[in-house]
This record gives sequence, structure tokens and C-alpha cells, in this order.
Amino acid sequence: MNQKKKKRYLVTYADQDIDSSKASSILGVAKSKTKEGVSFMEADATPKGDDVLHFSKLGISSIELDDEEQSKLAKKKEVLAIEEDIEVHILELTEEEKQMERFSSSLNDAGYDTNGSYEEGYQNAMMDLFSTMLQMGSRSQSSVEGGPNPTFPFPRKPIPRKPLPFPWKPPVLRKQPVPWNISMINAPAAWNRGFKGNGVKVAVLDTGIANHNDLSISGGVSFVNGVSSYDDGHSHGTHCAGIIGARNNFIGVVGVAPLCDLYAVKVLSDSGSGYSSWVIAGMDWCIQNDINVASMSLGSKSSPSVAYANAVRRCQEAGVTVVTSAGNSGNDHSFPWVGSPGNAYQLSNSKASPIAVGAVNQSSTIASFSSRDGNHDEWNRVTVVAPGVDVNSTVLNNGYDEKTGTSMACPHVAGLAALLYEKFPGISPINVERRITASSTDLGGPGFDEPHGYGLINCDLATA
Repeated sequence: MNQKKKKRYLVTYADQDIDSSKASSILGVAKSKTKEGVSFMEADATPKGDDVLHFSKLGISSIELDDEEQSKLAKKKEVLAIEEDIEVHILELTEEEKQMERFSSSLNDAGYDTNGSYEEGYQNAMMDLFSTMLQMGSRSQSSVEGGPNPTFPFPRKPIPRKPLPFPWKPPVLRKQPVPWNISMINAPAAWNRGFKGNGVKVAVLDTGIANHNDLSISGGVSFVNGVSSYDDGHSHGTHCAGIIGARNNFIGVVGVAPLCDLYAVKVLSDSGSGYSSWVIAGMDWCIQNDINVASMSLGSKSSPSVAYANAVRRCQEAGVTVVTSAGNSGNDHSFPWVGSPGNAYQLSNSKASPIAVGAVNQSSTIASFSSRDGNHDEWNRVTVVAPGVDVNSTVLNNGYDEKTGTSMACPHVAGLAALLYEKFPGISPINVERRITASSTDLGGPGFDEPHGYGLINCDLATA
């Protein structure tokens, strides 16, 4: 007889404080098969087919079910939702996608209409260039015909210089280079006011964080099956970590909150992908370890998940501000909206939605790839935008590189949240979001709009 095919699901309970014993009873499995999710995965254990992982801080379990079992369990009043444990990915553009975005941005920056009048704009630009060349040639010819420059009618003799009695070397002025993206959001103004994220715990839920001379890692954990180290073999997580907290140490780049405590929570493999259950485990870990800010530059093209909404709410009730990427599907007509978990939503509960971040370029123009708004009212929208095109930050092997995507926009906002936690000790996640949105620079249409949310974040005004 053929064995029924099973898939792993996330079960969200109506009782948010349910323990593993009661969860086992509802699921109809032996207590010995129900593991405490975080400690089990943290120990580098891979769940077997009949193992249940329970995340006690979130009221969620991970279990394998066949279609019949799933249908039967869904009818129980103790169960709020049963959703498939889907794959999630980093939200960074490929090289080909980056080239397309640069081409689109160059047309916009040149003032050409990208909606069909490119040929006309190109012809106008070429005519301007040809006219300029003619003028330059005319000026050069006049100079030749008129002889020496009239400002200097006689040849100038060189002035002899006496050698110095000792070797002279120019002074070395050591100064931390401030990347354009950090200046664009006015982070240096907040530093000058004394706010650099000192003592604030920021978790980067990503591919891990690699050792880097420009980063200081306070700790971490891996929830990737079969991987015990939170080291980053991809570079995505390391790049996001640098945007948040690269040190002000006279080398490389500097992050938004250079004195924050960075924690590497590896929920994506070195290939840049993972599962919702791994992310859920990371969020549970954040609550258990008193993290202040969770930065999540990851997602999928999926509608709002009950499990994610519940996890976000539990995190923010525990004092963890959750910041996510909005998604890179702005050019995808089949799914142009904010992706999951950024679109997490619960009716009449603002704590269940994260700060969803869209991307702009160096000219404050919305990136064409940046996901737009929600599908309907019950769908979290883009909250704010931040730099996300050609952002330079830390990568593997003590290097630096430019990356593009809403993945890069998200950590800017996580860094700003860290500055606010330092300025306002004990501030709630809801008030963190309120200060961020109220101080943002309005872009696009007046007030809140679909692509930009409340606008471009402003660290200066937010910490004023």
C-alpha cells in the first residue's frame, strides 16, 4: 500500500500561551515526540518525520501531516490556522536584475520618460551633446586665431623653489568615510547628538554574519538544518549587518547604529534560502534573548500568513521591533504587492504587522523592483522607504561590495530603530514605528502613498 505523502506545516493555536504538553494533546501525538523548537534546532538537530517542534513564545508548532490529517486538524476549535511551511529567500537582486535597474534609473535621472518616449528623449540628448561640441570647437578655434590668452599676454617664468632642510610628508588625516546611503538618511546628525545605538541588541535574521574587521558580533545561533555555526557563507547577512552596525573605525563603511550589539541569527542557508519554520524559530529566539530589534531581509511572494502575523505580534508585545523587506516584486504584474512576512496583518491589531521597507535609489526615486502596497485592506502595506540600490557594505573575506534590493533597505530602518531604543530606553515597538513614520520625508504623492509609504526615513528628525 502506498504511503500517504506528508508535508511540514505550521500550526497556530488560538491559545497563544499553549505549552508543548497541551499542544501534543491537540495534535494527537506522543509527548516524547514534541520538542521545544528553539533548543532542539539550536543543538543542530534535524527533525525526523514524526517530530513536532513547538515554539512556546509564539504559540506555533511545526509538524508533518498528510492531506487527511491536515483537514481533520483544521476543524479543531483550538487551532487558529494550519499553513504549509514554505520556502523563503533573500531579497537581493541578481547581477542581471541590477543592470536592468541601473538602466531604468539612468533614464529617470536624465529626465527621459520611461513609459514610451525614450526614442524622442534620446534624440534630444544627442542634439544637446552635438551642440555643446560645436561650441567647444568654436572657442578652441578663437583661442588659436587670437594668439596667447589675453589674461596672460606674456609668457610666465617658473619661480625657483628652495629645497626644504628636511624631508616633508603631508599630514595623514584619518577620517571615517561615510557612505552616501548613510548620509542620505541623516544618520551623522543623530550621532552628533550622541545616539549611535550603544547597548541596543539587534538581531540579523539572515544567512549569518561572517567575521569582518568592520563588524563586532556579540553572539548568535543557527536554525539551518545540519548547520551549527552562524557564520555566513553567502555574504548577504554580512552585508545587511554592515548597513546596521559597521563600526566607526576609520576603515571601509559605517553603519546607521555603529555602536549597537549585532547578533547573527542564521535562518537562511548559504544558498540564500530557508523555510518559514526556521524564521519562526529565529523570532522565538529573539524573545527568549531580549533582543530589541529583529532585521529580516527575506521573504516570499505569498499572501499574509497567520503564523507570521502571530509571531510578529508576540515579538512586538515582548518589546522586539520587527523590521522586514517589502519585497522585490514591483515589476511582477502577477504579484506586485508586499511579500510575506512583510505583509503580516491582523484586524485591529497593529502589533501584528512589521515595519515593511521599500527601496529608493541615490536620487530618492523609488526602485522599479520595490514591491508596492497591499492587495487589499487586510494586507500590511509599505511603511517607509530607505536606500536600496547599489549600497556598499561589508561582505566576506573582509571585503566590501555593492548590493541592490529591498534587502538592503530593511537594515537602514533596523539601524534607526536601534538609535531610538538608545534615545528612549523602554520605548515600545509601536512607538518606534510612530516616530519613524512621523519623521520621514514625504516622497511621491502628498502623505501616505503606495510605493513610498510615509516616505524616506530621517534619523535626524526621528531622534530630535
